[in-house]
Amino acid sequence: MTKKKPPLLAAVSAAVVAALVGIVWAYFGAKDQEPNLVGVGEDDISVVETFTPPEQTDDPFKYRKLVKIENTGSIPCYVRVRLEFSNSDVQSYASFSADETDTPADDTFYSADINASDPYISHLPKDWVYVKEQGTNEPTAGYYYYTSPVAPESSTDVLISWVKMNYNGNEIQAHDIYVYSESVQTIDPTTGTAYADWKAAWRNFEG
Repeated sequence: MTKKKPPLLAAVSAAVVAALVGIVWAYFGAKDQEPNLVGVGEDDISVVETFTPPEQTDDPFKYRKLVKIENTGSIPCYVRVRLEFSNSDVQSYASFSADETDTPADDTFYSADINASDPYISHLPKDWVYVKEQGTNEPTAGYYYYTSPVAPESSTDVLISWVKMNYNGNEIQAHDIYVYSESVQTIDPTTGTAYADWKAAWRNFEG
């Protein structure tokens, strides 16, 4: 028996940034819908990003990459994000900061490697959490989840603001950081009631 998805449950967007060779921006939206439905709003999101390529290739160096997610739809939604490097070697040299100032301090950066001894996932900005391992009460692992609903025409707090690369004398490499974002509405369309929290919303969406 084929299970029919609830209407307008999720939206997806994606952006890619080339840290040393420029910026490539991509966005796509996806939604599932059913005809003859009344009173269901649109769930849509967009990656909002500020990217400034580094002016030097010294080791280490920092560059601006401010990432947050905007709700461009008409209903509140929960948001999750996946960050991926173009290769795993580069990720081991990278660290993130949420400091939004023009000159972030070195002690605001933490390793982008989730398995490091003191990773960025342990120092996330307000309302962001990272699900590292799959569990019965957890949604899909490998995502940064925004735990508060995002109202229409509003955005999440920043997920990251800066990237620092420290190659420790190894060869500096051009790289991409991919930002994939998804959203799910805060109301269960089959019952018309609000989900208890962000976890319930994502668990229901994932079936």
